[in-house]
Amino acid sequence: MTSQMNSSNEELLRQLSDENAMTLLPAILYVGILMMVGFLGNGLVCFIFARKLKPGTQNIMISCLAACDFLVCSIGMPLEITDMRFDYTFESDFACKLLSFIHSLSTIWSVLILVAIAIDRYIKACRPFRRQMTVREAKKAILVSLLTAILLSWPTIFIFGTHSKDTGIPGLFGKDCSTSDAMKGTNYPLIYNSILFVGFILLTAVFIVLYVKIYKRAKRQKEIMDKARTCETSTEKSSTPESVNRSDTSTESVTQTTISPTISTQTDDSLIRNGAPVVNLEDKTDFVGNGIYSLTLSSEVSVDKPTCIKIDSLGTVDLQKSLPSIPPSPTDMGESVAYGTKQEVKSSKKSRTRGKHGAEHRTTIIAFLVTTVFVLSYLPFLGMTFFNEGYNYDLHGSSLVAYNIFLRSYFVNSAVNPIIYGLLNLQFSRAAKAMFKRQTFKQGIYDLGENV
Repeated sequence: MTSQMNSSNEELLRQLSDENAMTLLPAILYVGILMMVGFLGNGLVCFIFARKLKPGTQNIMISCLAACDFLVCSIGMPLEITDMRFDYTFESDFACKLLSFIHSLSTIWSVLILVAIAIDRYIKACRPFRRQMTVREAKKAILVSLLTAILLSWPTIFIFGTHSKDTGIPGLFGKDCSTSDAMKGTNYPLIYNSILFVGFILLTAVFIVLYVKIYKRAKRQKEIMDKARTCETSTEKSSTPESVNRSDTSTESVTQTTISPTISTQTDDSLIRNGAPVVNLEDKTDFVGNGIYSLTLSSEVSVDKPTCIKIDSLGTVDLQKSLPSIPPSPTDMGESVAYGTKQEVKSSKKSRTRGKHGAEHRTTIIAFLVTTVFVLSYLPFLGMTFFNEGYNYDLHGSSLVAYNIFLRSYFVNSAVNPIIYGLLNLQFSRAAKAMFKRQTFKQGIYDLGENV
């Protein structure tokens, strides 16, 4: 009699699971699509960043972030689909603990890697002349973040497990993956979730501070470059390469010139070459084109009208309009003859520098977008985690579907990241296209350089 009742209960639980699976079919398809996109995309990212691109701080950290997302797509999402499919008959306590551990590990590891990426971006943007993060230090940061994630994730093995789920039928309970029955009536789940929630808020604040500083620095530099280009446009018609000539006419004495952002002017007799003042420019540029220039003029340079000094983002300086007239020396005449060659060299240098600045800018945008998607995708999940105690038992139909989708909103992060890389990372997109065209196997490993 008891065995017949047990068999009847099991059959009833299977029936309830089947009905619930049909209701949750949109949520199952949602996770399934994210799983396929994330599995293929993150697998491609891991392969290309590890095998085709030159190792660098950003490339290494992005490849580890993709590996973390790949772990979620290959193990975490399939177990979540299984949990929704067998909502009342999820009997495997081991699978439930594994799902909870992987979810916690991937979340904590991902956010710590994003912190390392943000710090690296901040140093390059706002502290370009200080010591930069090296590849070895990036690997150490990844290892430390992994160990920290494991340390913070192991409690999930004890907190989560199979949970007795009320079916709404008196005396009939199913099994699903949630807080373990052994933890009922204790504060451990609340304490653990509270720690993760506070940590999430604090790290989100860190992200906001770092990227706001980066944005302000980039905006300030853009304003400086715009002013420099305006100066260049206003003097474009009269900007022809001329030798500096000496004039005996009445002049004004100029001993110091200051140009934003940083220009220092010195007087040094050794800077007079054949009676002509020499301009010395030392150019240092950070990742967004922040120019720090050292401009040196000879002492008591005389001009008959204000001089417009043009500085563009590539470190080009032109002294426009009248310096005192000085007869050209043989050396100056030789330099004038070679002007065309110099211009070609300058143009080539400009193109290379502009390309590097563009890559730097795109890398910062990628880091910002990946971080933003991560934060936004976890907000619905965190809200559901704190306010879902017994809430889903009263939901049916579309409300239950929406609840399960929002409860797994963080999966969006794992699927969207490869799309961001494909759209904004030129090296990655080129290598991916070449691989699909079967050209990379003939050309060998790409040496595309670090996208920093």
